[in-house]
Amino acid sequence: MKKALLIIATLVSTSSFASQCDIDAKHLKADYKITNSHKAQQSSESLTLWRNNQQVAHQSEVITELWEHLANNQIRPIRYFNAQQRGIEYQPSEVRGVQSWSAKSQLVDNHLIKKMTLVSTQGKGCDEVKNYTLSENGNDFNLAFFTHSKLVKTFSISNKKSQTTTLLSLNNVSTDEPLITAQFAQWDRFQTTDYADIGDNEGDPFLAKMINLGFIEHGATGFYNQQGDAIQGGHHH
Repeated sequence: MKKALLIIATLVSTSSFASQCDIDAKHLKADYKITNSHKAQQSSESLTLWRNNQQVAHQSEVITELWEHLANNQIRPIRYFNAQQRGIEYQPSEVRGVQSWSAKSQLVDNHLIKKMTLVSTQGKGCDEVKNYTLSENGNDFNLAFFTHSKLVKTFSISNKKSQTTTLLSLNNVSTDEPLITAQFAQWDRFQTTDYADIGDNEGDPFLAKMINLGFIEHGATGFYNQQGDAIQGGHHH
């Protein structure tokens, strides 16, 4: 009888352990591939999502957009230029559009997820993925979302009328905290200029070039807004 109870206790503890998850969702690096398809044409780019407590960054080839979640729930953005190691600092009041921390930290806004229909749930613990779908305004949304880490596994937006599809897919996740902390410290060492002071610094060749290229503007609002539209401020080609 004791042996049977021991087996049951072991099974219970094993199953409860399997349902838990020790991934630190506040410190992570997630590598994504964005594939854009229009009719027969296709292009792709990479995007890395970084989380460091109350800081989030979206790193693409040319620029990195970093947001800091302030105590008053406002969001302060900085746009870094990777190659030049320069940055533009914005005040929360200088940022246009919907400000949603979930859009920054998850790449998809919680408002959009709430509108979607949960189709199925797969896996347990760290591997639990919820699959959602939504059809709205001619767009079909399909989302596979890791429940614990609040990470997009895959997210697609398709429009039959324009024959376009955007697919965001997760390639790799790292929770190496020293690496993540070091990356944010490196960005913090970049030379920055306040957005409000750009007019006084037009003689700066770097700023003049970035203004001409259209990179210096009011801050972007995240990868997807609550309507599920891709925000173009931060991902230039």
